[in-house]
Amino acid sequence: MTRELQGDLVLGSVSLPQRVNIPVPAPVEIAILDDDHVIRLTRYALGGPGEITRDWARAFFLPEEMDLACVFALGDGLHPADGVSLIPMAAKRDLRQGSDATVLIFRRGAVDAALMDVNPKLKLIQRLGARADAIDLAAAAERGILVSCVPRATLHLTAEHAILMMLALGKRLIEADDAVRKDRWDRDRVKPDHGVAYNWAGIENIGGLFGKTLGIIGLGEVGSLAAGMARGFAMRVLYTNRNRLPTAQEEKLGVEYASLDRLLAESDFISLHTTNVPENRGLIDAKTFAAMKPSAFFVNTARGPIVDEAALYDALTKGTIAGAGLDVHAEEPRPTQDRLVTLPNVILTPHIAGGSRKGVLKEIETVLNNCRAVLTGQPIAYQVTAT
Repeated sequence: MTRELQGDLVLGSVSLPQRVNIPVPAPVEIAILDDDHVIRLTRYALGGPGEITRDWARAFFLPEEMDLACVFALGDGLHPADGVSLIPMAAKRDLRQGSDATVLIFRRGAVDAALMDVNPKLKLIQRLGARADAIDLAAAAERGILVSCVPRATLHLTAEHAILMMLALGKRLIEADDAVRKDRWDRDRVKPDHGVAYNWAGIENIGGLFGKTLGIIGLGEVGSLAAGMARGFAMRVLYTNRNRLPTAQEEKLGVEYASLDRLLAESDFISLHTTNVPENRGLIDAKTFAAMKPSAFFVNTARGPIVDEAALYDALTKGTIAGAGLDVHAEEPRPTQDRLVTLPNVILTPHIAGGSRKGVLKEIETVLNNCRAVLTGQPIAYQVTAT
């Protein structure tokens, strides 16, 4: 089927070019292996309102406004009317029993040779995320299946925000800004020399990232990105993870594995990047903070419930740690009367590390463009091959 499309879709600040004359052979099955908010929005783009409702899709973007017709338009040429059918939550249906799927889309999970063999019509394995370690690339190559791993801008932005928090805490950014705005400085102790008055506000303990040690708890995709950025500031990077990485991967990332106790004892900054699963609730507690340096800073861009915020408050007020940066919170929005709001050694942002939610539309567009490309014999974006 051919779709005649012209012009651009404008999604807030995101402009998405529409496809022109795209023939998509029907029928086609697309299997979606797992489920999360980006995967659900992908399903909405493919299937429209149904199991994924308009109310859910609209709420995903709030308080930003989103024309859901633009989201659905991302799937042009791949809709049910075009002869394309979805296998949602294919893992639960047990894709290992086999299907006629041409495309497999997933974010978390594993795709091995056995799964490929029972789905012989597969032409594309599409992952949302840049890492390909859960895909048997050699097996895919042997079977002529293309593999794409799309880097997620939202994950890069989250890693950037963690570094931003570290810089702001180390350089006393909020305190320094406040001092300038409020003209707070000691006239008797400041004597400008040729118009230069270094640190006229008398900010103490000004630091930075150079030569410091960063401890990353949870070296997934965001943690790995943060590690790479930290290395750009000449930081030493320790990490602890449920499973230790292979030595070659550690060397590539420039990180060193450490037990949690050692990481806490040696790090100047602790950045949390673990997943928000029930067993991690309250993972960061009073014992964690007690094991940190008194001069160390704690940063959370993962999820609020992973941290015992009462223990964090005690650690901050008693000088157990020097400060904290929180983009995520135990309760969102954070209550204005919350005790942490009153502390000067905490930087708080309203869960914005990943940027605008509209940013995920670019990721989804790339995924669906790849679906159209593989069905029409065109090159795909972010192709990954076995080395």
